[in-house]
Amino acid sequence: MRSLTLLFRPLILAVALMLCVIPRLAQAQAQAQAQTQDQKLYLELWAEAEAFRSLASKNFLAALKNSSTPEANLTFAELGELLWLDQDNADDWSIFFRHSLVNFVATGSEVEFVYFQHPWADITLLTLWSRTPKDNRLRIVDTGILLNSVIRGAKVPFQIGRGWMQEKASAPVAIGQVNAKTTSQIVAAGMGQIPNPLASLNVEQAEAMVAGAALQWMEHQTSLLPLFVDETGVAHAMRIAWNRLLLAARKGQLADVLPPNTPIKELNAVDSALWASLEPVAYVEDGKNAVSIFASSHNPNIYATLAISDDNNKVKITHFDFYRFSDFLDKDAK
Repeated sequence: MRSLTLLFRPLILAVALMLCVIPRLAQAQAQAQAQTQDQKLYLELWAEAEAFRSLASKNFLAALKNSSTPEANLTFAELGELLWLDQDNADDWSIFFRHSLVNFVATGSEVEFVYFQHPWADITLLTLWSRTPKDNRLRIVDTGILLNSVIRGAKVPFQIGRGWMQEKASAPVAIGQVNAKTTSQIVAAGMGQIPNPLASLNVEQAEAMVAGAALQWMEHQTSLLPLFVDETGVAHAMRIAWNRLLLAARKGQLADVLPPNTPIKELNAVDSALWASLEPVAYVEDGKNAVSIFASSHNPNIYATLAISDDNNKVKITHFDFYRFSDFLDKDAK
């Protein structure tokens, strides 16, 4: 394995390249910021990035073969060892991409930056894309990992922990609001509207960010364990409630299991394929109450929240609804 210093030089280089892009882009948008992105390039980059994410969520190695260069593949492998603590980490990368959101600003420069935001672990994979001489296609040429808190402006020493867990709002609202801040910062920095929050990082701080990202990923994964292990208690009640909900959805009987104020008509109209794509991404217990959040592996923009109370082994569903990250972006813009 390369030394940490050598491994994190690409991340520092990425930041430096980003800084070179910003002044030229800022000048180009002086007259009309809303129309700065080349729509053809934007659609091409989005298609390439989303195709990579979608394939990587199922078969990471196939996604690399289709969308990445050999040099970037090596960085992915070594970065994966640090993040997932696993030399054979293709499956771990697939889990990461299943619920990651694609974010970027199409700059028209030699190198394009695409961010794969994982809102649940509150970390982001930064990828650099460039056209290869062979076929002029955009492909990944380098990559690095970021703490979303640093993207949002956190200063050294970096505080470790998922930002949305520290908010006063309910879990589904907090995750939407915090992710909207992360997204907005990436776009604003990419369009030259604010200083790049990564500009002052040195190699040691980049190393600290990766170590922090690994800890937050572990925290994210560990928090889900109660939903998978065979144990009694509130987590067991949550599994029962979720299975009951899925069965009611298949039978069109949601009104029988959900609270009276739930938008039953809208929920009955949800496609069965969306229900089937929901996977647990967050779980929080508070005494006899618990909240579990399920995100769509087919469309990471969508997630559902189930809240229950377990009083004397009598499970009661207190809340259920669908949310979209894009809705919080709209609210943040207003």
